[in-house]
Amino acid sequence: MNERVIRISLDINVLCADLLSTRAGLRTSAASFLVNAVRDGECPAGPVQLITSVPVIENWASVLQRHFAYTKEAAEETAGFLYDYATEGALGLPPNLVVGSGHVPFADEEAVRAAMAEHARPGNANRLFDEIADDRYVLLGAIAGEADLLATSDIDDFFRGPATAFEGRTDVILYPAHKAPLVVGKPAFIAHWLRRGVVPDAIFIAENAGDFVPAGPAPTHLPGFGAGRG
Repeated sequence: MNERVIRISLDINVLCADLLSTRAGLRTSAASFLVNAVRDGECPAGPVQLITSVPVIENWASVLQRHFAYTKEAAEETAGFLYDYATEGALGLPPNLVVGSGHVPFADEEAVRAAMAEHARPGNANRLFDEIADDRYVLLGAIAGEADLLATSDIDDFFRGPATAFEGRTDVILYPAHKAPLVVGKPAFIAHWLRRGVVPDAIFIAENAGDFVPAGPAPTHLPGFGAGRG
């Protein structure tokens, strides 16, 4: 029987936290643990596959230029590592990346680059880098790529619509997806369990229902979500 592959999506803020930790010489942070896991394709809980998208890769390059003083060339090279992690991960080829709000399987690198070029055209630039919609792209990419876990430092940004929160917890929520609910968790929550050889996915939460008691419904009709889901 093949070993289960853990599918993980990373929000941009996790990548930022890893970069800041690296610059400070602190490679033991939860964010760095998760970035290392998707880079290496493994963690104590098993094989790891990064699930990402064209908008996330392009936006990470933009963030590196705007907030970390990277040159355009250096930013594109660094952001390109996400493409490498996604296409060379535990699941192997062909890679599955997400373009906008649709799930598009690519057979080769040429097809990915063509899609990225399309999104980078002036007519699409505002839509691609609209920071109000960034969270929606991250969420849709994780759902379309059938991620088990989405790591983010901003749980509140994802707590809306059909999301489920838990009483007394601010580190994790559930979001409905195609096959199983997506666990959206803070880096510390996800890293804590993965370090212990446990995948804190929807099954884990169901099996530990006493620690995860559903709270009230999430708010709806907030900017950046709802419209355009597909």
